[in-house]
Amino acid sequence: MNVIFSPLTPEYVGWVKENLDPIFCDDTRGILALDEDTGKVLAVCVMDQWTVNSCQTHIAIKNPWVIRHGFMHEVASYIFEVSKRKKIFGLTPSNNKKAIKFNKHIGFREIGRLPEAYDDGVDYIVYQMDKEDCKFLPQTLEQEAA
Repeated sequence: MNVIFSPLTPEYVGWVKENLDPIFCDDTRGILALDEDTGKVLAVCVMDQWTVNSCQTHIAIKNPWVIRHGFMHEVASYIFEVSKRKKIFGLTPSNNKKAIKFNKHIGFREIGRLPEAYDDGVDYIVYQMDKEDCKFLPQTLEQEAA
């Protein structure tokens, strides 16, 4: 399987709404990981709430294989290098154990909780990743290889 990366286009908005359910805003952007042969969506990162220093991300991964084949590098490069932001934020319900494990694995750190903001008894966990701590940028990869 070969992966290609593409900006989020209108033809994929339905898929994104079914798998992430973000609220699309004027500043919403996204990166798709697609199977080059079939055009099937393997993963998506939707970015919104852009400020001078940051944005919020929403990630859905249907095939974890894409992580090892550049998906997070594409996301990090777009946010930190192309868009020149310094931080990424995300909100995750405290009962979503799979997402919590993924967030920690890719380098997000918990910076706070919003008590019962998701549902009764379910907090929103606020995650942050800083550019200087991102393990998916080229300079970080070069430092690890040295």
